[in-house]
Amino acid sequence: YLKEFIKFQGLLEKNYIKSKKVQYYANKLGFSSKKLNTIVQFIANKSAKVFIDDVVIIKAKNYLLHSNLSIKEVSFKLGFKDPANLCKYFKKHTKFTPEAYRKRYTV
Repeated sequence: YLKEFIKFQGLLEKNYIKSKKVQYYANKLGFSSKKLNTIVQFIANKSAKVFIDDVVIIKAKNYLLHSNLSIKEVSFKLGFKDPANLCKYFKKHTKFTPEAYRKRYTV
């Protein structure tokens, strides 16, 4: 499963802006969603969706803490069409709004 997982990681790195859906990556890799989930679960011990969300949240945190981009700019860089969607997504995964996260962790 390692080879398939590495392919998935590379594809995710290039396309997380385009899609955050498991089906998108499964189709690109020629797998079913179930098979992709099995591979990611085996290697990373989490579902493919959780893995995708973790990558996007890490990217968001990085932009928030290490750039002067506005929340709107960060949301577009991450592929969100509307900054409100980033705010909902970020809060769902971190319990913070992007603004609150930036204020709390920026020195």
